[in-house]
Amino acid sequence: MSYLVLARKWRPQTFEEVIGQKPITQALQNAIARQRVAHAYLFAGPRGVGKTSVARILAKALNCQEGPTPQPCDRCAFCQEIRTGIAVDVVEIDGASNRGIDEIRELRENVRYLPAKNKFKVYIIDEVHMLTDQAFNALLKTLEEPPPHVIFIFATTEPHKIPLTILSRCQRYNFKRIPLALTVEQLKKIAAQEEIKISDRSLHLLAREAEGSLRDGQGLLDQVLSFGGKKVTDEEVNEVLGLIDRKVVHGAIKALADGDKTRLLQTVEEIHNFGYDLKEFCGELGRLARDLLVLKVFPKEGIEYSGLIDLPEDEIQELSSQVEKFSLEEIHSLFRSLLTAHDEIARSAFPRLVLEMTLTRLARRKPIFSVEEALEKLRIMEERLRSGQGSSLPLPSPPPMPPASHPFIPAESITLTFGHPPTEEEEQEPLTLKGNEGETGAPAKENSAETPGGLAGEINDQWKEFVQFAKKKKPPLASLLEHGHPLTMNAELLEIGYPQKSFYLERMQEADNRSVLSTLCAEFFQRKMKVHVSGMNPLPLSPNLSGNGPEVNHGRKNSKRNQQEEALNHPLVKEALNIFGGRVVEIKLL
Repeated sequence: MSYLVLARKWRPQTFEEVIGQKPITQALQNAIARQRVAHAYLFAGPRGVGKTSVARILAKALNCQEGPTPQPCDRCAFCQEIRTGIAVDVVEIDGASNRGIDEIRELRENVRYLPAKNKFKVYIIDEVHMLTDQAFNALLKTLEEPPPHVIFIFATTEPHKIPLTILSRCQRYNFKRIPLALTVEQLKKIAAQEEIKISDRSLHLLAREAEGSLRDGQGLLDQVLSFGGKKVTDEEVNEVLGLIDRKVVHGAIKALADGDKTRLLQTVEEIHNFGYDLKEFCGELGRLARDLLVLKVFPKEGIEYSGLIDLPEDEIQELSSQVEKFSLEEIHSLFRSLLTAHDEIARSAFPRLVLEMTLTRLARRKPIFSVEEALEKLRIMEERLRSGQGSSLPLPSPPPMPPASHPFIPAESITLTFGHPPTEEEEQEPLTLKGNEGETGAPAKENSAETPGGLAGEINDQWKEFVQFAKKKKPPLASLLEHGHPLTMNAELLEIGYPQKSFYLERMQEADNRSVLSTLCAEFFQRKMKVHVSGMNPLPLSPNLSGNGPEVNHGRKNSKRNQQEEALNHPLVKEALNIFGGRVVEIKLL
């Protein structure tokens, strides 16, 4: 006798032998026991999950010598004929090759005759979705009211292609993919019965490649046996199926956890030399990232998670040793990067380069904080700033407000010069208010209208009046002016500062907005003025608006500058800028 492949040799012959479809087999057995068998059934589901096998078992149960019975004996002549495919009253039709209207007309003529030997005539049409529309239309009336001795069983992998008029006349059962654990268990049973020596790791590999199809898993086992005989090693399984060695994949995860860029490049070189599919390797890394997430989410003790991870126990232990090196956010970032790389490798002409760049970038990862953690760290940093703890910038105090404002500032007034980078001369001099001649302001009596603090207050008040005036004339432009700071304001020049590369700076530098601003200035100040819009460096040093002399400022300048630089270089500040994509600017309290 010729060799019988494992998929046919181990085909289920009773409802109890069907793997992974318990709800369907139970429903069919109950229908037979209660004499509620429908005249037409539709079995839909993926390939290799038992649709045709269940159809044959149902035909056995209806035509068994002891039946109809929920448990066919599989020993009588009727059961044996159906098992070997020679029963004259159980007709299996391939819908792909018998899809025309002529074949269906012939079937419609034959259903009128009584069974030759059995109790029921059973028509099993496989891949029924391949029938033409005309064939389906010819079958409608017969399918709706067939003779009482006829049972139709349709099997398909694409039920969406079947007309609704056919679907409405059938009882539909959806077959699901067989879980990996059940596939492994069945393969292990077959290996034991066939006296095959194969490891659990290899069986897991076969089951994973089968992707829920038991028939595919049995076929892969047959293929491996043809190569290695009765004793199969893990290396032989990888070689025959063209799979990537699991040790290499786990080694890549370990290298990512340790930040070992050299090992990652060597891994890509090894995979490339062996001819493995780089896209498949990237997909395996993505699956392990998902398994890392499961191990990270579930506690080590308590809730059982093994059903969520389709890996053998030794691989789960290997992943468990690496999971503590990743945070939850890092695992999410790792998975997103690998998923993006998987798509890019499939489209790129240089897949190796894409994989190498992705893995080396992931190896130099920095700690990733969630938004909640970042906000909490910023809140703690703000509390420390306000309480004076740590090295940080002191919170600015509001300048004294002048008692009155003037219609415009005369030409000999004070000019604020803190909106541009300090020159070498300014690095040596205390930062104070300067007059138009560049002279350093001298100490003055407190509350005097001619003190620098008083004049700065007048500038602020007049700037506010100008913004209010602009709101009445040009509200859109006023909304931009509200985000600016007056750097210079005198009878000849108005200079407004905005943070570098900001949206407001770009809008105000447009020719139309500058033209409208010049017109508003001439109308408000009642004279023609030059208008400049310039960018401000992050955190410019605040001028001395408190009335203190240059001696006091000179003593504090270096200390403030050091505090500013230290605050800007603080890891929390840098991480906050990186997360929110922001930049540091100075907030003036008016």
